[in-house]
Amino acid sequence: MNNLLLLPPICFVIVMFTVWGMAKLLSMLAMAPAATHEAGKEDAYACGEVYENKRIEPDYGAFFSFAVFFTIIDVAGLMIATLAAANFSAAVFAAALVYIIAVFAVLAILYSK
Repeated sequence: MNNLLLLPPICFVIVMFTVWGMAKLLSMLAMAPAATHEAGKEDAYACGEVYENKRIEPDYGAFFSFAVFFTIIDVAGLMIATLAAANFSAAVFAAALVYIIAVFAVLAILYSK
């Protein structure tokens, strides 16, 4: 009970509300945006030429699948390494096995194109 504040979910909620409260308090000190609009201020700069084309919309589809892959593999490595350092028991072995199966399932879904 003494370490209740050290539990990750409770610590996360405390930090989240602390940061939210600080953001609300400090937003009162922020300057108001200027109401004037200068000509050409929001136009694209193209070395002095007028740029008439549309905005470029990059496709991040490949990036997101790579990011999910990296996150899953990274977290899986950390979790399995942490379980390996624990005392060996049937529960630890079952948790590691379930986690490894879940990782393989997520990766199979991710690359099932």
